[in-house]
Amino acid sequence: MDYQRVKCIENVQIPVRSLEDSIQWYEENLGFKLKGRGNSRLAFLQLNENDHINLWQTDDDTTINFTKDGEQMPAFVMVSENIELLHEDLKSRNIDIVSFNVEGFAKIVKFFDPNGNVLLVLEYK
Repeated sequence: MDYQRVKCIENVQIPVRSLEDSIQWYEENLGFKLKGRGNSRLAFLQLNENDHINLWQTDDDTTINFTKDGEQMPAFVMVSENIELLHEDLKSRNIDIVSFNVEGFAKIVKFFDPNGNVLLVLEYK
């Protein structure tokens, strides 16, 4: 039987040290909006009708990152319509920017959230 096995990605779950500080950071710096809470350690944030993240407060020493050849990599990628403006905005907010590059297919800014999670935003050419 042929069928669509997975319809969509519901959300991405991100570990954080301080839930309240992280909610504020994602709202102020990336434009997410708090949509609800699961409990005292879980917040649901929404970027638009289809894109959501869950922030999980944890005492564990963990991040969403993985490494490739020693380089920290993000677990998911976001898209911007004005990467240069975003890059300047992140710099003005003293956010730890890892890189700002032009790749063959896109302009890319990679940076850390306050919890050590590597995030990546791109603008397709």
